[in-house]
Amino acid sequence: MISCYTAFDFETASGKNPCSIGIVQFENGKVIDSYYSLINPEIEQFNPYTIRIHGITEEDVRFEPNFKEVWKAIEHYFDDCTIVAHNSSFDISVLIYSLKRYNIDIPKHVCFCTLRISRQFLDLTNYKLTTVAHYYNIIQKNHHNALEDAKICGELFYRLLQDVNDFEKFKKANNYSLRSVDRKKIDKRISNSKSAVDYYFKRESIEELLESESNILINLKFVVSGVFTKVSRDELKKLIEDNGGKVSSSISAKTNYVVAGDNMGPSKKTKAESLGVAIISEDDFLQMIS
Repeated sequence: MISCYTAFDFETASGKNPCSIGIVQFENGKVIDSYYSLINPEIEQFNPYTIRIHGITEEDVRFEPNFKEVWKAIEHYFDDCTIVAHNSSFDISVLIYSLKRYNIDIPKHVCFCTLRISRQFLDLTNYKLTTVAHYYNIIQKNHHNALEDAKICGELFYRLLQDVNDFEKFKKANNYSLRSVDRKKIDKRISNSKSAVDYYFKRESIEELLESESNILINLKFVVSGVFTKVSRDELKKLIEDNGGKVSSSISAKTNYVVAGDNMGPSKKTKAESLGVAIISEDDFLQMIS
């Protein structure tokens, strides 16, 4: 059984570039330490969608430390530890990307995913952090604040541990994200030019998204353009429609987002920019519905 673990959560400015991190350390289900910091992602522009989610802007982080500076204060939470995240494939990809960006050694750790585990053992309409928290009557006041999300995740992990009461089944349910990370093995699989998400966002987790439905995208209109690497165009459209959104073939003033893949048509890009329509990546979209 696990008695001590660290839950963490990133909020991102765009793609895998973090703009805040929350960390909460637990022992026997009780909080024993916590940490929060804004992060300057050192990029030119935030994605408008991510600002809408967490409310953190370029101005908010202008004078904040970058990830390399923050890492000095948080490294001990991750080194040879059990860490926990909700949709860990995304948060781990942000962590690995940031470490590699600043040429920092990747610490060894074991990671559990409360999203993956709750899908295995709970019968809910969806498995978003807020939904699972509500199931366990855990009060959540400030969703998408990294510190609170980390705390909620850590509490969920403890409740799931108690409910399952069979640690071998618990580990098996978590098998795609339970791993010890080794820098040499990672370097063999991820070159500097290849997204860490390609390694950590397994096809298995995408197939789980394809099987779920929600209203998270209700009243939002999308245009899909380009070639995608993690999902097919038809799968992307299905993900939009199954989560309450609508797909159109042409961009108008009513379009909320353009999901842009490789080789996006230049005319669509120009029109979206002229109308002020947000252009998001495939990774941004998958994060949106995870």
